[in-house]
Amino acid sequence: MTLTNAPDTTLSEATETCLQTRSGVDLRLRPVTDGDADIVNHFFDGLTPDDMQFRFLSGQSHLSSVQLAAMIGVDHRHREHLLAFDAATSELVASLLIAADEAFVTAEVAISVAPAYKTRGVGWTLLNHAVDLARARGLTTLRSIESRANRGAMEVERTLGFKASDYDGDATLALLELELR
Repeated sequence: MTLTNAPDTTLSEATETCLQTRSGVDLRLRPVTDGDADIVNHFFDGLTPDDMQFRFLSGQSHLSSVQLAAMIGVDHRHREHLLAFDAATSELVASLLIAADEAFVTAEVAISVAPAYKTRGVGWTLLNHAVDLARARGLTTLRSIESRANRGAMEVERTLGFKASDYDGDATLALLELELR
């Protein structure tokens, strides 16, 4: 017996996706490829120290080779890394990583936005896209671990319905979760 409405149990977005932010920035999203190491590394080198702290929850200023390899070597099934380019300039302006657990029930999302594109709706648009992607794939919970100092990201997540709670073992962090069903 074949189920016709079974959820797609992969996070893959094999084709390019186009989105527009509330400020009118046209984004072109595509999955990361093996050839993207240099542009991904360059993108993260361009983030502010605070943005690196918020994204990696550490004081590092550059990606390690292990982190870069993990960002490039996603399986496009349980882990997807989407690169967001400004359609007008072809500049990489944001990164969206979404990783589902083995049971394909819960996924964690992490977004980074280039400094010049902050406050232009890029983060909100990508988080909303991640919510839609996770929901369409049948996941039940989407979560994010945030530094409590990252008030901007937490506000965006709350706007989309994420609920904040304490993160076990670290009072400087918050767990934000969105129930998708």
